[in-house]
Amino acid sequence: MEVIHHEPHGRASRIVEHDGVLYFEIHAPVDAAKRQMTMYEQATALLHRYDELLEQYGSDKCHVLRAEIILRNSSDLEEFNHAWTEWVEDGFQPARLTHTGLILPEGILLGIVMTAAKKAV
Repeated sequence: MEVIHHEPHGRASRIVEHDGVLYFEIHAPVDAAKRQMTMYEQATALLHRYDELLEQYGSDKCHVLRAEIILRNSSDLEEFNHAWTEWVEDGFQPARLTHTGLILPEGILLGIVMTAAKKAV
């Protein structure tokens, strides 16, 4: 079974594909630091970006198997959960792990790592 490295750069690939499963590296909201976005705005923008990435690579949010959420501050969890609940489809909630207090670039309040199955063709 072939392992496909999509968009390799430096020390990692943005996405690795194996046996119908997509493994995404951490993604963060684009321009969040410059625009001084709130947690809700950053989360909404990032989840929208994941919609685009999932579609680009043959999946969608109903095929997400696992999401790992990295928050700069635990106090942002409720605001993040508000955006997450709006995004996730009822009945298709993936397994989820949330970390807080990890180092993120200045102005970035969150990052998300996802694993998703490709849709059947």
